[in-house]
Amino acid sequence: MRYFTNIEPLVYLEKQERWEKARELLYKKWINEKTHVNNLIRLLSECWYILTNWDNGMNNDPDLSFQTVHNTLIECTAFGLQRFANDQRFLCVAGYMISLFPYLFYANNPDNSTDALYTEWEQKGIAMLQKAYEINPTDKVTKVLNLGNSSNLSSYNEAKIALQPEIEDAFPGETAIELYFKDILSI
Repeated sequence: MRYFTNIEPLVYLEKQERWEKARELLYKKWINEKTHVNNLIRLLSECWYILTNWDNGMNNDPDLSFQTVHNTLIECTAFGLQRFANDQRFLCVAGYMISLFPYLFYANNPDNSTDALYTEWEQKGIAMLQKAYEINPTDKVTKVLNLGNSSNLSSYNEAKIALQPEIEDAFPGETAIELYFKDILSI
């Protein structure tokens, strides 16, 4: 199963490091077709990728605003939690991203940047991954990402080995997020 829908000009924009144009393209696609979870997952993952790599050159795009990307991530996550709370791929992708960087998924103002809020979102991400696995325990990507939050290293390693023949099918494209997942899921 392919995790990210193919959007033709996206690879070109990323290779040109036109990250704001990529975000705009995906945002417009999502706004025009909000009922398609694929568009939401694509936008959410692009925003997450940009924010997690902000200090690694993403901030070189003069049109790109951290706050705009952050607000977009929060907006589409809230929509997804409300509208796609039982969609296995949304739960897997968003849950994974939330569990790694919980602080990106809530507004960072002094009133709500507490340790409790960080922990709450981290646990939400872990719970989303667990739910994704419960919905589809045969999905090998979900299994590996879910086991990544456990202390069972041998099961994680076994699942990762079993996933290897399917990585290219799950992430056949060359977008930044697909390359990221190929990298972290490969042995």
